[in-house]
Amino acid sequence: MPKSTQDITVSQIRYFLRTAELGSMTEAAGELYVAQSAVSTAIAQLEDTLGCQLLIRRRSRGVVLTEQGRNFYHGALEVMLTLDDAVNSVHPSVITGHLTAGIFTTLAPFWLPEVHDSLRGSHPELAVRLHEVTADQIEPMLQRRELEIALTYSFDYGREVMFDPLCDAPIYAAVAPTSPFAARDSVTLQELVDEPLILLDLGKSSNYFLSLFRAADLQPRIHQRFESFEVVRSMVARGHGFTILNQRPAHDLTNDGRRIIRVPLDGVPSGLQIGVAHRADEQLSRKAEAFLATCRTVFDGGTDLP
Repeated sequence: MPKSTQDITVSQIRYFLRTAELGSMTEAAGELYVAQSAVSTAIAQLEDTLGCQLLIRRRSRGVVLTEQGRNFYHGALEVMLTLDDAVNSVHPSVITGHLTAGIFTTLAPFWLPEVHDSLRGSHPELAVRLHEVTADQIEPMLQRRELEIALTYSFDYGREVMFDPLCDAPIYAAVAPTSPFAARDSVTLQELVDEPLILLDLGKSSNYFLSLFRAADLQPRIHQRFESFEVVRSMVARGHGFTILNQRPAHDLTNDGRRIIRVPLDGVPSGLQIGVAHRADEQLSRKAEAFLATCRTVFDGGTDLP
């Protein structure tokens, strides 16, 4: 039987939450700047108070949540979020606590460092954890409260997720320097449709790129599919086909030192936006609002992206 909840401390809950998220007491201790024994003892005391096992300890393989641990995790996370908001309400000029946010995997290389540094610069008391996520991970991770908010594209995430747009996502075709389209000022999908397509294949992303052809009543020739943005660019640079992308690196060199040529698509509206996704059924915390405000500042100026 559980003992009095008065015996539960904030530190016990924090240590448990971070251990559950990282799957390791050792990693949690390192991140929290405490001894591993302190984390282990705190969680053992928490389990003793609750009268149940929250974590299964696996030698050399970290920990996993029990069913009771999963149930307790969600409630404990709510407690800590509420506590953080209560503290922030007392000091409205300072935002403290922990924010866990996601950034879509192809946006992350371009924007994660800037968002992180801007957010930490404006709110140094806020502990920020940013995770690369795919479009298919965003909705379930938001609902499981593994993320509070995410920077992503305007894909369909269902009714439980709200999307706040920041700017339109630019779109272009990429070809090799040897391509007959490389010297063009623009190109149409009709002109590209018979060329081999190197498709960035990331679930909702690939559906979006292919929808551009469907909207024009065209059927592209998919030559290769890759989940890596850089692999797609490298294959294009070597002359294996063309691709369509949104994010534009600051230079046209690929990782293996070759070049791609970016060519605007004529008559093809992007139809895609960059913005933030969050749970639709609740108000944003001040921490999430700070993340949104930071993203607005970073993307101020709209579609003129690098």
